[in-house]
Amino acid sequence: MTIRDFVDYYEVLEISPNASEATIERVFRYLAKKNHPDASPSADVGVFTRMVEAFETLRDPKARAAYDIEHERQQQAKGEIVEGANAASDDCMVRYKVLTILYSQRRRDYKKPGIGIGTLEDLAPCPPEVLQFHLWYFREKGWMAREQSGQIAITAAGIDHVESMNQPSASNQLKLENRSARMTAPTPV
Repeated sequence: MTIRDFVDYYEVLEISPNASEATIERVFRYLAKKNHPDASPSADVGVFTRMVEAFETLRDPKARAAYDIEHERQQQAKGEIVEGANAASDDCMVRYKVLTILYSQRRRDYKKPGIGIGTLEDLAPCPPEVLQFHLWYFREKGWMAREQSGQIAITAAGIDHVESMNQPSASNQLKLENRSARMTAPTPV
């Protein structure tokens, strides 16, 4: 079951996962009165149906125990997504390092520019599954390709990208050159 398909019955009933059976029943009765389709013409039948499903599941000890296992699994999956989002800022640096490893290999031996995936996994500053994500990204951008040998090599577009990341912008470069020229120019007497 995916996160999208999972219905958090605790949220539906607006209770804690630690709620007692008495609390579950009390809250359900309160919400049922408030949200019953007969009580209000604007009540949502779908919301009421989910509330009944939640109540039926959480009031039965066996059904609740099975549900709690899936609930915990879904909470862990959400946590992993958040951790992945937090790691996004680190990914830029990892991508740069992996791409520069490929750059270095191509520069070192342009006739045999490829690196095997095992070697790249040893050199890369990330776990293999994260490396696969970055390699997918490089392929999509056209910065990396597989050689006939099956090894991975940086492309000309990848080299251009690495070099663009290492070059100061053209305007900054001109400012630096102008400043340097002024500093070395002879002063008038």
